[in-house]
Amino acid sequence: MNVRFSDHALRCRVTSAELERLLSGRAVELQVALPRDHTFRVNVRPAAFDGWQLDSDPTGVWLTIPRGDLEGLAQNLPAREGIERSFDTAGGGRVHVSFEVDVKERPAG
Repeated sequence: MNVRFSDHALRCRVTSAELERLLSGRAVELQVALPRDHTFRVNVRPAAFDGWQLDSDPTGVWLTIPRGDLEGLAQNLPAREGIERSFDTAGGGRVHVSFEVDVKERPAG
């Protein structure tokens, strides 16, 4: 999984294999090792029911996407467009979250 943070936005891009993992009911996680024995995680997991969720704390971000939305995304591949939602933040702001599948995957190595 590739994650990009920008002003008021978070983008998660997964491989086809990672999308299949989500469709099978399992989570996908990116872990970044940091100094002083800290780790920052971004975890994406499927939900059986409707409703996106975004949670965070100083150790990471947890995104839950309804299985139906993931299935719809899979049916429309290959496509550059992903699925997205916006969430309210403290102080009346919003953060835009997009979830995409890398349609031009590169071989590992």
